[in-house]
Amino acid sequence: MDDFFGIFIAILPPFLLLGIGAVARRLKWLRSEADASLSMVTIRILYPCFILHHILSSKISLDASTFGFPALGFSSILIGFMIAWVVSRIFGLEKHEASTFRFCAGIFNYGFIAIPVALALFDDEIVVYIILFNLGVEIAIWTIGILVLTGEKLNLRGFLNPPAITIIFALLFQQVIGSNILPVFIWEVITALGNCSIPIGLVLIGASFYELSGEFKFSRLLRVEISSLLVRNVIFPITVIFCLYFQFLLPNMPWVQEILLIQSAMPAGIFAVVIVGNYGGDKLTALRTIPVTMIAGMITLPFWVFLGLQIIE
Repeated sequence: MDDFFGIFIAILPPFLLLGIGAVARRLKWLRSEADASLSMVTIRILYPCFILHHILSSKISLDASTFGFPALGFSSILIGFMIAWVVSRIFGLEKHEASTFRFCAGIFNYGFIAIPVALALFDDEIVVYIILFNLGVEIAIWTIGILVLTGEKLNLRGFLNPPAITIIFALLFQQVIGSNILPVFIWEVITALGNCSIPIGLVLIGASFYELSGEFKFSRLLRVEISSLLVRNVIFPITVIFCLYFQFLLPNMPWVQEILLIQSAMPAGIFAVVIVGNYGGDKLTALRTIPVTMIAGMITLPFWVFLGLQIIE
């Protein structure tokens, strides 16, 4: 599946799930009263089970290369924040817009869309490495990201979030005890719950965005929207493509090039709008930043992935 049309078809399922969530909210099948509880179940039960299933069923070993993936994930978010900062200065975004823009535009959609796309294009083994990569992403978002969003002092409590704790626990459990000790019925429950995480997460996110869309209005001179497209859909993927072409991305380290290619082509992270709301950011700026990158991403995502695959091969 290395042609543009094949890659375009591969990215459609997660976007269709978002659309199903929007339709469910429109028809009042999925009411807003359920959002908080479903989000809690997804973040604290379903997604941790997804992580447990993939790490415990893998043969990954803890060595220097393993710890390199979280470092790359952390670094990629920092680069995203830096690019967003530069673009926000060039376009002269107002103070109340700038911090939220830098936070939202600096984060790519590293989980709910990236994982299905990676599974459609590569072997299943890539998922465990994406999970390790995302450990660094989670840490960067909840530490440096909150600093970017609020301007307050660095809060190291961000290291302790459910996905990060689950990844560390699963790695230690797999290395010290081994997954064979788990009874079959427990393993089946973990697998079943894990399989629900991404579909339910995408449906819930689609429903939430449909409801928030009623508050949307364009920024003055479309500065926020154009800036968002530049950061997420143009500059960041071009940076990674450049590194791929000149082989700056550890070509001897399995999965690094594929993961960075997929992640760099992603639109802005959908969950960022929830964090913005919780930390008193400008929700309207978040609504301007994220949807426009997703809509454009339906074309730019397969384009950058197609181009990157040609370079890798």
